[in-house]
Amino acid sequence: MQAITRANFILGLISKVGQVSVQDLASELNVSVETIRRDLKTLDKKGELIRTHGGAISKRYIDEGTSFTNRASSNMQDKQDLAKQVIEHIYEGAVIGLDASSSSWLVAQALPDIRCTIVTNSLNNISVLSGKKNITIISLGGHYSEKYKSFYGLIAKNTLQEMALDLSVISCVGFDEHSGVWDSNEYNYEIKKTLIQVSSKNILIADKNKY
Repeated sequence: MQAITRANFILGLISKVGQVSVQDLASELNVSVETIRRDLKTLDKKGELIRTHGGAISKRYIDEGTSFTNRASSNMQDKQDLAKQVIEHIYEGAVIGLDASSSSWLVAQALPDIRCTIVTNSLNNISVLSGKKNITIISLGGHYSEKYKSFYGLIAKNTLQEMALDLSVISCVGFDEHSGVWDSNEYNYEIKKTLIQVSSKNILIADKNKY
């Protein structure tokens, strides 16, 4: 298969799914991983995609979000008050999804040590909940973002799609009556969208500054 044909296939696939791996492409195109790496390097230089460790992501994954560290220190009192309200909806035996937002992190902190299961892509949530012995923690895995202290990508999304949750707690960058809810990038958006899809009930945490 010629390089131009492979390039068109790769770009077509990445436009649909957002992320591709070297191993999967090599298997699909029946070429070596070295060939795929060269193809991705060429396409990255042309600005057609963004190379990552083990693959590539779409240009639409350009990151405009604020780091977790910066978000965690903003509007703390409002977020803590909202977290306390969320706790009222959590019950023993529930399977609960928490996104990687600083608001969900405060929910994890406020969560009593009751028998329940928490599904999350947040390293900070895992760290907080690990000290609560009655809570079962399921980490989604996938690519790790140091900026967001979270896991993302196809592995995380595909794992989540196989689950059925009772409740999910998510936050956002902003919302209004015209545009609805939005987030800063595709990394966060895809996980939050999937959490909503697999949950029986969803709670959006958003303080007044996000409106």
